[in-house]
Amino acid sequence: MKNYNLNRLNKRVQFGTVKTVQNLINGTTKQQFVPLFIVWYGEYTLTISNTISLAGTTATTNELIVVRHDDRITTALEAILDGVTYKVAGVSSDSELNAYDVVTLTKINSHG
Repeated sequence: MKNYNLNRLNKRVQFGTVKTVQNLINGTTKQQFVPLFIVWYGEYTLTISNTISLAGTTATTNELIVVRHDDRITTALEAILDGVTYKVAGVSSDSELNAYDVVTLTKINSHG
């Protein structure tokens, strides 16, 4: 990932967690996204061999993005990308100087 062009990181993604909040009026609870940090990202396209190896999976609900290396990004987080909520399914890290990470996001239907 060392050769990814820095000016391709031209969009923002919000990473955070989900917590349960209670409605004080009627006592019901719901899941709510709590943002922790925002980073710049760029789109990542799969090679033909990567696309073939993902055949048969839920690849249509996956999104791959590239971010500058950031140890805060883990599979315990969720992300909001263009108004859609995703679970961080994987992080392919590169911890060298000026490195990038490929983050795999899986679409979440709703938090109720």
